[in-house]
Amino acid sequence: MYNNSFKHLVAFTAITSCLVSASASAEDLVVSTTSQTSDDYALAVAWSNQLADAEGDLRLTVVDNGSVKGLRQLAASRVDVAVIGAPHYLDAVEGKGNFSEDPERYTSAYQDFRSLFAISTSAGQYVVRADAGIEGFDDLAGHSIAIGRPGGNAGRVSSAFLEAYDLSPGEDVDTQFIDYSDAFNQMANNRLDGTFVWGGLPQAAIDNASRTMDLQFISPDEAHMEAFREHITAGEHYRLKTITAEEIEEAYQGRVGAEGDIHFWSFPYMFVVDAEMDDDTAYELTKSLWGNLDEIKKTSSALNLLRLDEAASGLTADMHLGAARYFREIGLIE
Repeated sequence: MYNNSFKHLVAFTAITSCLVSASASAEDLVVSTTSQTSDDYALAVAWSNQLADAEGDLRLTVVDNGSVKGLRQLAASRVDVAVIGAPHYLDAVEGKGNFSEDPERYTSAYQDFRSLFAISTSAGQYVVRADAGIEGFDDLAGHSIAIGRPGGNAGRVSSAFLEAYDLSPGEDVDTQFIDYSDAFNQMANNRLDGTFVWGGLPQAAIDNASRTMDLQFISPDEAHMEAFREHITAGEHYRLKTITAEEIEEAYQGRVGAEGDIHFWSFPYMFVVDAEMDDDTAYELTKSLWGNLDEIKKTSSALNLLRLDEAASGLTADMHLGAARYFREIGLIE
């Protein structure tokens, strides 16, 4: 009996050691995204699943913190990959905008970040209740609108657009710092007229809300972009993306209106890591996504506009050497 028990113990110990060894050999990384309804979140989930299916040594866990908090989490080594807009990264490095009061240890850490790649499928959008009497951006005076979560960059951008129209946030327009998931609930109860939303086309939160109330897009226009750039740091990196009424009709099956073509504001959205990340890890992370682009895009309609030729353009953080190796291999960069 003693011999049998001893043999069982040895066998169990050996199996346990193998399991521990296998677990330890896999590198578990955390990627911080904007929100659970954002395109970068959908992308990160598909990316994580791709790595899991490949049964390699890398694993990704996806969390949502918002871009500002996410970058700070990366600076504090609490996450391994963060998502940040190209202009906002410049603000972080220069200690401006939402990063103006960050401690020196964070500002110093930001300078050592490197980009893996950029995407531009997501954009800033504004929707209002169809019965609110708001036909355009210049009609927002006297109305209420949610402009993003507290401390986020969306509030700064939205405020700059209002100022470009000579509207004072908080005075001429009742601007509220509310995440758009909560904002839609308040709109449904007639306590709020509109909200900022971040995402692609269709956008899940807008799609869901349009099934319970009539919505309409409004947007800033190209004629106000020069004034907008005077009210925000790194304004030269922002651009308007034209979305036709036909595209909106197709995306929402007529549930969300638009007075002709409208505009979403956008900029390259970068996935950044610390420069100390191993080159091979950065290479494998980048390859696992862009080398399986067709499969990644099949996972969510929000990724329909994902384009390989935009992955290395518009970056404000130097590209990580490992990511650059992959893009050179496929001929995207020299």
